[in-house]
Amino acid sequence: MDRQNSYISNNKDVLSSESLGSKLIDGARNQFWLAPMAGITDVCFRQLMDEMGAGVLVSELVSAKGLLYNSGKTHKMIEVHPKSKSLVGIQLFGESEEDIINAAHYVKEAGASFVDINLGCPVKKVVKKGCGAALMRDPAYLETFLTKIKRKIELPLTVKMRTGWSHDELTIHECVRAANNSGCEWVAIHGRTRAQGYEGEADWNLIAEVKQRAKLPIVGNGDIRTVDQAQKLLNDSGVDAVMIGRGALRNPWIFKECIGFNKNDFESPCKVLDRYLELLRDKYDIRNTIIYLRKFASWLVYGYPGAASFRSSMYQLLTVDELVHNARIFFERVDHFPKPQFKSSESFMMSGHG
Repeated sequence: MDRQNSYISNNKDVLSSESLGSKLIDGARNQFWLAPMAGITDVCFRQLMDEMGAGVLVSELVSAKGLLYNSGKTHKMIEVHPKSKSLVGIQLFGESEEDIINAAHYVKEAGASFVDINLGCPVKKVVKKGCGAALMRDPAYLETFLTKIKRKIELPLTVKMRTGWSHDELTIHECVRAANNSGCEWVAIHGRTRAQGYEGEADWNLIAEVKQRAKLPIVGNGDIRTVDQAQKLLNDSGVDAVMIGRGALRNPWIFKECIGFNKNDFESPCKVLDRYLELLRDKYDIRNTIIYLRKFASWLVYGYPGAASFRSSMYQLLTVDELVHNARIFFERVDHFPKPQFKSSESFMMSGHG
């Protein structure tokens, strides 16, 4: 049996959605998906995670208006790598159904598999326009909003939301019902309220409760830092899949681990860095390549002895060759150390990433 499909085969009853009427989710490679992260899940990082075995890939948050204004920077955010094996979704936000409907044409032309609507962004400049998590405050309006979009776009529609605006305003059940009634393929749930931002813990008990009552597939998200957490939360909550965000920054091999690849077959950190650099050079100029490479190398070394001084030195280096050389020296030095693991109390990358 193909190792990459072994976990799917053993959990076929979980992934299958025939009874739920969803077709899109049947195209997922496995139940471990890359979560959207602002400023991170661009085409290069998505393709790297595709090659690392992620079951579905979702882009960073993209402004529908930015696409309609023909912003070159925004259009670059919706690019889909031609060699991607996984379903790729582009996550949009917008003030009106018309903006999203029109932007969806560009998403389709880019080669995406589906359009995802962001209903969870807690950032003030987004919610003050009535976008992101603000849409969860009125489930009746949300259903109308999503229904209009669903009727006019050609691609399948999905949504990603939080549990509500606050603990006093938990509208998750009503909003999931609205998504189902409007024809969405699935709902991904980040188990925090808008008021929580990125603080506190994700409420996986509530996610499990939603899954029990929902009539469409549910994808769980929040606080998945390790392989053990991913598999346990998937099984305990009964969700159809889980989305992994920050855990994939610290450990880009996490998807391979989740689906049963042998760790002895994993690429070395240097080889992963080289592949990421190859992807960056194909899409960006030297300046942006260096910016992305610095960030990625900083994530890879997080938790190792000497990581802080390494990160500091990386920002003093001005060429790609210097950055790669410095990273190689670091990983050769720490090669005998076990890979650092997330601690439950750790706040790595806890803000501003979708």
